[in-house]
Order: sequence, then C-alpha cells, then structure tokens
Amino acid sequence: MGQLLRIIIILIGLWLILTIIKRALASRRNKPPHTPNLAKMVPCDHCGVHVPESEAIQDGNKLYCSEEHRKAAKQGHD
Repeated sequence: MGQLLRIIIILIGLWLILTIIKRALASRRNKPPHTPNLAKMVPCDHCGVHVPESEAIQDGNKLYCSEEHRKAAKQGHD
C-alpha cells in the first residue's frame, strides 16, 4: 500500500512538472518576435549617403547628411 501511494505521488509530481514546462514553452511561442524600431532612411542630396530622416539636415525640400554638405551644396549652386 505504501509503495502504491509513493508511485501515485511520483506520477502526480511528474505530471505537474510536465504541465509547467509545456505552459512555459507555449507562452514563449505565443510572444511576437522582437522587432526593432526602424528609422526611415533618406539620401543626402550632396553625396548620396543615407541617414535617418530624424538626423538629416533639411534646407527647403532638400536633405543633407551634415551641415557641411548643406553649405557645400549651397556654395556649389551659387
């Protein structure tokens, strides 16, 4: 009788462990993959290098990668 009770307790313990593992794995699979925030890239009107739009220097409707290229483009057109 004592051995039967021990076997039942072991089986219940194994069932609980397997249930916990299955739930943990299922919650990992249901999470959406981490996607980084991607910035819109725009080309510099002077050299063509792409920079994040938030970092671009704007002059009218033109975008530049740096203040130096904005100035160089203005001097080249004057």
